Amino acid sequence: MLKESELKTYAELMKTRFLEDPGVIFQVKDLDRAELLIKAQFEGQIEAFMEENAVQVQADGKGLLIGYSTRDLPEDRLMNVMQQSSQKLLAVVNQEELQVLQDRAVRQAQIIPQNWHTAYVDGAVYHLLIIATDESVKGTGVFRKLITPVLEKCEANKEPIVLETFNPDNLPIYEHFGFNLMESHTSDDMGLTCYCMMR
Repeated sequence: MLKESELKTYAELMKTRFLEDPGVIFQVKDLDRAELLIKAQFEGQIEAFMEENAVQVQADGKGLLIGYSTRDLPEDRLMNVMQQSSQKLLAVVNQEELQVLQDRAVRQAQIIPQNWHTAYVDGAVYHLLIIATDESVKGTGVFRKLITPVLEKCEANKEPIVLETFNPDNLPIYEHFGFNLMESHTSDDMGLTCYCMMR
């Protein structure tokens, strides 16, 4: 488990990196306490997935990966993890902010097809949720160090890897590591596209 200070460091990294993400921008735009809410949300996520051994980190707060195999974390347990991950956010959010966040999450979910990968593969998959690396280590191999153990393990297990991203800038990075864009879903109303990728 991470110490509290380490947890805050990695949550800060995620907040900094994802403030540029179109999906996160949509979630928190016009909210006065956006950064506080994002950081609380990420702290909760790291903590909850850490308990499932679904978090990998690079030393000194420079990189973090969250992902899990559906074999190890079936739907019912995943729901519990997601509920647990919201506790830190619920501790700081007010009623008005919560309503906005919930409404936007429901809208976003309309373009993230649930279990879209079942149209392409049967059985378990590894779901890559998040990779965040510090801007200062761009081009130094930190991203590669985080993702390579996942790629190797999934190849050994013959397990496909799936991910969704709202950031089109991420596509060439993932394509470099062998991912293919399988489908995309756009909402002109939200100004968002969800890109579904698989390796």
